[in-house]
Amino acid sequence: MLRLFWAYVFAILPLRLKRPVGRMLWGWDIDPTARIGISVIRVRRLTMGPGTFIGGRNVITDLDELRMARRSSIGVRNRITGWWWSRDPAQQLPDRQPVLILGEGASISADHYLDCVDRIELGDYAAIGGFRCTVLTHTLDLMRDRYTSAAVEFAHHAAVLSGCTVMPGTSLPNRSIVSAGSVVTTRLTSELTFYRGNPAEPVRTLPPTLGYFRRGETRDLPATDDAGREVS
Repeated sequence: MLRLFWAYVFAILPLRLKRPVGRMLWGWDIDPTARIGISVIRVRRLTMGPGTFIGGRNVITDLDELRMARRSSIGVRNRITGWWWSRDPAQQLPDRQPVLILGEGASISADHYLDCVDRIELGDYAAIGGFRCTVLTHTLDLMRDRYTSAAVEFAHHAAVLSGCTVMPGTSLPNRSIVSAGSVVTTRLTSELTFYRGNPAEPVRTLPPTLGYFRRGETRDLPATDDAGREVS
């Protein structure tokens, strides 16, 4: 409870105090150019590289680690939760990592739910885009009546659009895009592919010259304001 109390106190501190307080209380490593809005953050280890951004009204709790590489971002109103330990034998999952890892330029936009009971990793310039996506890393095994967990991985420049559901143990390959409202139920394998449906299946190939796939190559990421919106 004390840690949760300090998480709420940290949320309302001005940015100039968040870096030294986070370092002093929890040993967090926050780059001087990183920005954090009014968000509740309750994680054991936080690493924010140069130009990283966490917007306002996020709730990020019960993670062993949140690691953000250069220019990665978490927008606004996202809920990202794990769990550290449970008294319920059905929920004790020792072989897991409740962590969220964002590669360089990776982004989580707004109003998403990420279940970080196990690892969720976004590669360089990967994205959870649009609104109201759900990414799950644990589920109930109905045969054994026990919870199981498995990591979710997005390769570089992979993206899901609004309203997608990503199930435990799944992955997206390099330079792939999943259409809005789709459900990812297995490991997708084809690069440069547009996926759609429930379950998500390949629909067509995508050109390597697609602007989204060129992020990090010919230009830097666009500047954003405190709500994560692109500014000129």
